[in-house]
Amino acid sequence: MNDFYIGYLPKAPTALARFVRRVIILLGLLAVTVALVLVVGQMPFASSAFEFGKLRSFEGVVVTRPFPTLLVARPGQTSQQDKYSRYLLVAPGKRGAEDLVASFDGKQVRLQGQLIYREGGTMVEVVPGSITVVDAPPAVQEAPRDLGAATVTGEIVDSKCYLGVMNPGQGKVHRDCAARCLSGGTPPIFVTTDGHEQFLLVGLDGRALERDALREFIAEPIQIQGELLETGSTQLLKVDPRALRHTPDGLRTASQRSTFGR
Repeated sequence: MNDFYIGYLPKAPTALARFVRRVIILLGLLAVTVALVLVVGQMPFASSAFEFGKLRSFEGVVVTRPFPTLLVARPGQTSQQDKYSRYLLVAPGKRGAEDLVASFDGKQVRLQGQLIYREGGTMVEVVPGSITVVDAPPAVQEAPRDLGAATVTGEIVDSKCYLGVMNPGQGKVHRDCAARCLSGGTPPIFVTTDGHEQFLLVGLDGRALERDALREFIAEPIQIQGELLETGSTQLLKVDPRALRHTPDGLRTASQRSTFGR
């Protein structure tokens, strides 16, 4: 009878109180363990950044095809492949920079913008109206190098969010945002499943694809075949959107390693 609990008594019996205390401690330890497992199991954020509000000045040659890009000379570099840094250009919001730079193709310019960067790619969000022509001879543009056929597995993302504006800027949770960015003219990037390689997607003619050509395949595990080009440190993949297909087992296919023909 000593262990019988009576609600109006100030204390529970000693044995019962000891049992309840142990259960509470065990439940607390279990909750902490589950929380730690969930934290450790989360995918770490990529090392990327968007320097929002921090304006920088840039000088280089504007190239409008296949996507607006600023070629910035690297001091002391003599190798043609390493001679220029290539910064993709975008407008504020979910828009590409075609309208901002259309009249500056091939010209040496100065502009202001905010850096967006991640390992494997750098971008500048251009301040509208900040582009001015510099009275200097333009740099020599780099000719693309054909690397042959390629088969890659991974995911189509929008470059602006993926390179740093959003983190993570990929996956199904980001699909609607990516679709709007690509529809606005942001260059599409294909990221391999392991995240080690990135390819700007262009049409078979080497030019930018129609803005909604890839809508059906955004943020889906997919395998793509195409022709691989290299311009400086940038890799481009020429693809035919009409040939893209959802795989019967996308997750299994996407786990395969990328293969390249040389």
